[in-house]
Amino acid sequence: RGRGGGGVEGPDSAAQRGNVSANSRGSAAESEVETETETENETDVGYLADDNPPRPGGGQPGVRVAKVPAELNFKNLQTSSKWFPNAYKPAAQEETPEEEARRKRSEFWTRTRLTFAMFLSFLTVIACGHVYVMLLVMCIKVGMFKEILGLKRDREKDKRIPMFRLLNWLFFFICIYFVYGKILMKHIQVVHLEIPIIGWITSHHSFKSFAAWTVGFCSFILLLEKGTYKYQFTQFGWTHVTLLMIVVSASSMINNMYDGMIWFFVPVCLVIWNDVYAYVFGRFWGRTPLIKLSPKKTWEGFLGAFVTTVIFGLWCGYLMGQFDYMVCSQEELTLEFFPNLTCERDPNFISSIPVKVPMWMQRVSAIPGIDVLRLDKVIMFAPFMWDCVYLSVFASLVAPFGGFFASGFKRAFKIKDFGDLIPGHGGITDRMDCQIIMSVFVAVYRTTFLHAKGAATVAQILSQVDTLSGSDKRELLSRLQAAVPGGAM
Repeated sequence: RGRGGGGVEGPDSAAQRGNVSANSRGSAAESEVETETETENETDVGYLADDNPPRPGGGQPGVRVAKVPAELNFKNLQTSSKWFPNAYKPAAQEETPEEEARRKRSEFWTRTRLTFAMFLSFLTVIACGHVYVMLLVMCIKVGMFKEILGLKRDREKDKRIPMFRLLNWLFFFICIYFVYGKILMKHIQVVHLEIPIIGWITSHHSFKSFAAWTVGFCSFILLLEKGTYKYQFTQFGWTHVTLLMIVVSASSMINNMYDGMIWFFVPVCLVIWNDVYAYVFGRFWGRTPLIKLSPKKTWEGFLGAFVTTVIFGLWCGYLMGQFDYMVCSQEELTLEFFPNLTCERDPNFISSIPVKVPMWMQRVSAIPGIDVLRLDKVIMFAPFMWDCVYLSVFASLVAPFGGFFASGFKRAFKIKDFGDLIPGHGGITDRMDCQIIMSVFVAVYRTTFLHAKGAATVAQILSQVDTLSGSDKRELLSRLQAAVPGGAM
């Protein structure tokens, strides 16, 4: 064969060229597969699974990524991926004792002022009426959902998936519609005939909720993008677990509230009181650490808050039990501000238990010129006072573990607070961690020990009447007229 183009290539040489070409294509394919696998399952030192910084060379196949020390990687996470918004903190400069004392004093007064401001705002909403309290609870749950969902968010990957973040919020509002609709159905049905749009919303409620969730589910499948499968399915599970935790507690709060505002107000106040006095006792007398998850929690604060919370619970329950607005259930959906509720009191709120007051308490309460504080030899208590004792014990001994759970949760994600909306307090979730388990306990306690078996409210009966045919309604009316004394209605 010559060096010119007229030579004939042998069969062995052609086969060798074919093998080289096939090997090259195989190597490229393996590199592409390896790169995609790394994108989904990066576990090298210095990286976390499914959390990768931009790759050099524009992510070209076959380009290896250099190892990054863990402390620098957390900085990368802080500035690029946004998985852990507060993970990286620069080294704090040493403070002099005077500067440290000044800073702590400033934080204490900031926290105290905002605590009073939030509580006064809470009292105002409570007085406005049940619907406005329900709206407040919904706003709080929206904030909690946003904060918790943000812990697992990767902004770079979200940009690659159109409408993916909107889909999470769609699931949230579908869940809100389903759960809140079930709770309020009995109240909305009372004005069903007066407001047609309300009737459309409440009719076939369960089917509409499931249909909406099905649309969201199918949309999630259609939005799946290659290279982000693991991230998207993680977000799907994270969203639904968050919804389970948030919406269940919200439904418990609203159920408690409509059966009597006292079942909502007193437990919330007990958790707030316990949290405040655990902080006060721990700050001034705390010496013995309580739990490793929260180094600032002490046994002194825990036990001091327990004693004061039980005392406060008895006082708060006794005081709130004097107002019809607090003990009467709300059986209608009304937008009226500062409603004036009246009802026939449940025996649980009627003073029927005599309690003898010790002589020393009578002497302490005998303040000249202030007769309202003077205690008699015998005080009549309502059975609800025993409920207040049980609620106080739970708020002191068990509800704080909701805060410990949140502390462990934040340590797992290497953040200090869930957010920074409330200066000195952190985010909304930081303030509601104990309220979640408390509201569920109150709902379970009432359902187990207090609800009368088979009892039905007027609103519940009307909701069933509204489904009857015209002839059945006329028959029901005639039977009611016959049942009423005098035969007239």
